[in-house]
Amino acid sequence: MMRILHRWPGLVLAALLFVTALSGAALSIFPTLDAVQAPQAGATLTVAELAARVQASHPGLEQIKRAPSGQISAWWFDGSQPGSAIIDPATGRDVGSADPDPVRRWLTTLHRSLFMGDGGRLTATTGALAMLVLAISGAVLVSRRTGGWRRWFARLRGPWAGRLHTEIARVAVLGLLLSSVTALWMSAETFEIVTIEAASLEAPAQVSGRAGLALTQMAALNATPVAELRELSFPAPGDPQDLFTLRTDRGMGYVDPGTGTLLAWQDLSFGQHLSETIAMLHTGQGAAVLGLILGLMALGVPVLAVTGVLTWLAGRRARPQLKDNAQAAQAETVVLVGSEGGSTWGFAATLASALRDAGQSVHVAPMTGFAPSRYRQAQRFLILAATYGEGDAPASAKGFLDQIQALREPPAAPMAVLGFGDRSFPAFCAFAAAVESAARAKGWAALLPFDAIDRQSSQDFTRWGRTLGHALGIELELAHQPVLPATQTL
Repeated sequence: MMRILHRWPGLVLAALLFVTALSGAALSIFPTLDAVQAPQAGATLTVAELAARVQASHPGLEQIKRAPSGQISAWWFDGSQPGSAIIDPATGRDVGSADPDPVRRWLTTLHRSLFMGDGGRLTATTGALAMLVLAISGAVLVSRRTGGWRRWFARLRGPWAGRLHTEIARVAVLGLLLSSVTALWMSAETFEIVTIEAASLEAPAQVSGRAGLALTQMAALNATPVAELRELSFPAPGDPQDLFTLRTDRGMGYVDPGTGTLLAWQDLSFGQHLSETIAMLHTGQGAAVLGLILGLMALGVPVLAVTGVLTWLAGRRARPQLKDNAQAAQAETVVLVGSEGGSTWGFAATLASALRDAGQSVHVAPMTGFAPSRYRQAQRFLILAATYGEGDAPASAKGFLDQIQALREPPAAPMAVLGFGDRSFPAFCAFAAAVESAARAKGWAALLPFDAIDRQSSQDFTRWGRTLGHALGIELELAHQPVLPATQTL
């Protein structure tokens, strides 16, 4: 089940995950660029001092904003002409354009909606959900392959595509989990599945009605460091009832322009803090180093997609096309195969061919298809079983142990179990041994004692074949040539 959950979402949505991961990785660079390029305010600089400096350069100042990166931007009117710029907080002067970066805007739209509006947002949300499923199922599969959570970084063997897939997965999985969970939360907010009330505060009824107090004399602004600032909006000129609106990391409030006092204040709610924290974790805005780390992990997704497809294709190619496979109801010898990567099928094909040459009718099938009532002419069952991870059933043997335990009585024909594995793993041939034990517990007669093949050894397989031939009273030479991919230890 876990492999199905991992395989099909990855194969079906590989292209979507490819696009969202690459665009997300590209976007992760911008918070660091902003933090490096933007002039930073001094640790002791107050909002009052900053506002006074900017107003000296732009008398028609309307708004000042501070981004999570520390970048200060200002908006103003010069007569009837609007203006905006990135500001050097040390001088209050312009240092760059505040217009949105077109590249960043393009990447953001691609990442969030694929340029398809709400339909694209739903598609991107589907991708985030798929990534969550892939990350969880992948973590479980890595644990099984390495022999348990404590052996998470154990050395890997096998074809390069599968090893590279696992190596990247076990490094990137935490970042992909975090990115997918935060993306789903943000999507839930976008579609109002989760509702977080925006910070709002009713304007006070009593105001001084005065204006003209110097910014540097306003107590509320002097008490607020620029490091906490998010936004300062100025009152409309000529409106004695309008107020300064101050937003910080802690909440929002209104400041009287005539007295400089804080007239009303509201702290951010828990939900607002949570929402902002999740946005920070996903975008890296305000956590540039984390953003870069998550971006690097996201770069692993295209590689995971390619190696996943290659591993799947290799598994399909590794399963041989069985020629002259007898009907289940007519076969004298039934060969049941439990394989993960496909190599055990190759051994099964060699065995079936040799038995046919010796005059036997042979039916080869996956262990998942085991149904004793189908094998009416069976004189023997030969079970070739690999082991997946920490003693689990391989892909083509899922549910076989349950089928044995559900038998009311064992088949009349005896059986022999041959395990395939690698002795360097703690659970060497553990699944095959479990099959042998379950069969014996049901009283299923044994044709041969349990045996095992280490690392696809042709010599071991030939030796076992001779033992089988002796039990059957025939000459049986199993000359198997395993197709081994070029490998190297990562």
